[in-house]
Amino acid sequence: MAEEMTSKERFVNAIEMKDVDRMPYGYLWFGAGNAVLERMGASMSDVYYSAKGIARAQILAREMYHHDNVMSPWGCLLVEAEALGTRLNIKEDRYPTIAEHPLSSARQYDKIDPRDIERSERVDTVARSIGMLKKELKDEVFITGSMLSPLMLAAQILEASNLCIEMLTEKESVHSLLERLTQSCILYADRMLEEGADGIFVENGENTADLFSPDMAEDFILKYTKELYEHIQANGGYVISHNCAEHAFHEMELALKPDVLNFAFGDVKALGEQYEVECVKIHKKIGCGPRYCFKDFERHDVCLMGNINPNVFGDGSFADIEHEVKSCMDAAPEKGFILSTGCEIPLNTPIEEMETLWQAISSRF
Repeated sequence: MAEEMTSKERFVNAIEMKDVDRMPYGYLWFGAGNAVLERMGASMSDVYYSAKGIARAQILAREMYHHDNVMSPWGCLLVEAEALGTRLNIKEDRYPTIAEHPLSSARQYDKIDPRDIERSERVDTVARSIGMLKKELKDEVFITGSMLSPLMLAAQILEASNLCIEMLTEKESVHSLLERLTQSCILYADRMLEEGADGIFVENGENTADLFSPDMAEDFILKYTKELYEHIQANGGYVISHNCAEHAFHEMELALKPDVLNFAFGDVKALGEQYEVECVKIHKKIGCGPRYCFKDFERHDVCLMGNINPNVFGDGSFADIEHEVKSCMDAAPEKGFILSTGCEIPLNTPIEEMETLWQAISSRF
């Protein structure tokens, strides 16, 4: 079919539950990024600290893979943490890893200065890459910033197991830390919006029964993440809440009132089996089974984004990719849906699999 909308118009209309000329196709972080870097003649270490490199890679990825948005930064999830003192191991051909956390205990929360976000060269690099994307793509493409929710950021500042223990033994200190990290997140979001981001993709994957009870999640996640989401929305940005956990607290995600819920699984056991179906088992059999668990969520007027299984990439199974696409598109509502993977497509995914993905999508328009 002939396309009548720009990519940005299509993306925004889906978010706002309006008509679209075709289903939008969303891109997460830097999926299948190695093929992009190879075409650029660059390595991950070449472009990681380069605003121009990040922007160029995202523009090229869109040309290669045909999605309706671009995203900066990528799936390393360490930008804010590095700005606040986390030391990194920079890798040649994959995302950096944490070398050293700046805190050994939440009791050291006063070492965190939110204003370090404004002084960070890494944050500045990411922000300038968004500005370059805006200058190059203008209003043709939906420009997405990416960041962590406050508790997710806490786990990059303080070793995760220590954080979980201190959520029980040092509650006041953890709350004090989260207050500072929330302000850090807000400053980071502000910078991305100022540079031209249309929306912010927020990683909120710790909102899950895999890690916490519902009471703990409500105590340590809801208040701080909601403050961040409301701030982004009040300043003109859309919020895409990403949670790819198998036992995600989806009702709590909805309580945050994001504009878009990006999901991978929806195990109803974590929701009291109120939807009377075991999502993960169905997903293994028919592809995008968890989508059916969201039929009651339509009344919340939230755009859904998902949920092609990223685990089908990397093994050359073209049939599995086609099956995932068919399952998702068949299950999708007419309005308020963006087709995407439930999490980042592996960096080393062959370009042939990405071509199969696009062919499976575009053949159904």
